[in-house]
Amino acid sequence: MASVGPSPSDPVGGESEPPTGVRMIIGGYDVHFPFKPYASQIGIASRVLKALDTGTNALLESPTGSGKSLALLCAAMAWQERWKASREAADSRGDAHDAQRHDRRAEAEPADRASKPSGGGKKEKVPRVYYATRTHSQIAQVVRELKRTSYRPAMTVLGSREHYCVNQKARTAAKKGGNLGEECKSLLESAGRRGRERAEERAEDDATDIENGALNRSGGCGYSHGALKLAGKASKPGAEPVDIEDLVTLGQKTRGCPYFAAKHAHETAELVFCPYNYLLDPSVRAAMDVDIAGALVILDEAHNVEDTCREAASCDVHLHDLRAAAEEFERVAAAEEAEHSSAAGDGDGESLGAPVGHALLARVTGSVARWLHGASDQENPRCPLRPHGFERWMAVWSGGANVQRQLRDAGLAAETLPSIERARNAAVKAANDFSTPGALRVSGHALKTAEVLLSSARYALAEKKERGGSGSLGSTRADDFRLAVQKRFDEPVQGSSARFASDETRDETSAQNAAKVTLSLWCLNPALAFADIAGGFGVGPTGGTANDAARSVLLVSGTLAPLDSFASELGAPFPIRMEAPHCVDVESQVWCGAVGSGFSGTRLSGTFKTSVEFSYQDDLGESLQKWCLEIPHGVLVFFPSYSLLDRVAQRWKSTGAWRRLEQATGKKLFQEPRGSGG
Repeated sequence: MASVGPSPSDPVGGESEPPTGVRMIIGGYDVHFPFKPYASQIGIASRVLKALDTGTNALLESPTGSGKSLALLCAAMAWQERWKASREAADSRGDAHDAQRHDRRAEAEPADRASKPSGGGKKEKVPRVYYATRTHSQIAQVVRELKRTSYRPAMTVLGSREHYCVNQKARTAAKKGGNLGEECKSLLESAGRRGRERAEERAEDDATDIENGALNRSGGCGYSHGALKLAGKASKPGAEPVDIEDLVTLGQKTRGCPYFAAKHAHETAELVFCPYNYLLDPSVRAAMDVDIAGALVILDEAHNVEDTCREAASCDVHLHDLRAAAEEFERVAAAEEAEHSSAAGDGDGESLGAPVGHALLARVTGSVARWLHGASDQENPRCPLRPHGFERWMAVWSGGANVQRQLRDAGLAAETLPSIERARNAAVKAANDFSTPGALRVSGHALKTAEVLLSSARYALAEKKERGGSGSLGSTRADDFRLAVQKRFDEPVQGSSARFASDETRDETSAQNAAKVTLSLWCLNPALAFADIAGGFGVGPTGGTANDAARSVLLVSGTLAPLDSFASELGAPFPIRMEAPHCVDVESQVWCGAVGSGFSGTRLSGTFKTSVEFSYQDDLGESLQKWCLEIPHGVLVFFPSYSLLDRVAQRWKSTGAWRRLEQATGKKLFQEPRGSGG
């Protein structure tokens, strides 16, 4: 049953006038579409609502162009609105019942007891919707779809400083070889320090004013002080949905930081857009404070999820980065020890324990660096490296016992990981605390190196459990990993790690003829990382338990089949499934064939040897011209590589074939630029 009419959803504060559309009852829910939906969209919405009602996962395959994104958004928002309405009704009934009960008790109880509050329960949070896709450019398309609907939830788009930063000073410094995150923290620290100094100099009554305006008047970043205001303006319920570009433009106009505005908005957002590595990668998930417990997780374009999960549990750590991190941790540990000794000498350190956090991290990263150096030392007769292509050597360990033994030799063991994790968490907390002296603060690059290494080790050394079961003593997930040491001479050591390395480290690198030595821990089982959001093995930082997992995980794409093998790879149950038929009739509307030669008789073989010949390029252009005379409307021509596309286009332009094709067919030629797919 469908009826056309205005949407009942009114914007808050008159921010925007939501479009009218079509209202449909699907699975008992009032779902609003901007237009009459296709049958495949109704099918998707129906299964989304069923998955949410039952708290189960779903695999939904629907062809490209069938309106998947719109159907997912409308169904998820309809379920969320019903949830909010039902909780508000329940709260109203509960408040009335509590008031009546309080009146009856007040008549029978003494005045002092009757006046005390009843305590009440905590208000239940709205289940958040995380809509994740592969890239930010795809997110922008989905936000445009949301703008077409009548739904106006509190929403935000999570992104990095590279996407959001509007401070030209920080961006310029980053372009000159710096790190944008470090530049941002430096500006905030500078502003906070100057603000505190001014506040101490001023009288008590205006200290608050100084503190509130410090970031703007004392140097630092002039945008960070407006982040909260920007978040409130852009992400409140009823406001027009904004993507990254919209928020950046608004931040520039209002002098508010879009990056921190998005993070602030995330705390109260009902709908959150992000690339799906923000949900699947434990390091990113922790850095962005993403909590998916009880949430609805939608992974659009999910045919790449398996690879993303494997990458999330894997790592590639360079020897140069490990050495630089060890030196950085040692520097801070020495400063901590000096401060501890000074405090103890003054009689103020009696209650202080000896600092161990940074010292432990220095020992671990140093131990792994020494092991990696030994394993890649080709002057050692026992070096395990073997030739693997040009200027490249490799050693690979497989089998759980072998991987575990090598990791233990490197200084990483299952029983020591918890204490190392605690040390790293303490180091991160200290580094992000502006009150921490600079000498006691570790660089972001050293922390990132440690986190990348520990994250993969955490998965590999986690106790092996079956879904919902218990593990056997001493059994780990190392069977699902390969440990590798790689050494190559064709890639000079570069990157931000060079900025933190000592002269000794630089000299040693130069002495090795810029050899790049890498420790790799490759995960072969995508189910390990996927369990963090779907629940199951209890491997990742969140445990992957039922309490930490999402309410429902929906994987959606145009190419998921065969669904059984896809579900098996991810190791999670998907009781709700759908394979929508394509809107194109493949029998009458699609022809697939191979053309072996062109109109001049040249063999159309796109191999490198053939494609560099002018006869191939010229006959391809002539053949394309004749085909386009017969084919109505537009034509898409795909090349196996950008290099071949550039080579052929240049030839056609130089011989006039490009111009002749346009004139003969009336079709305008457009060439896709490199890098346009991100």
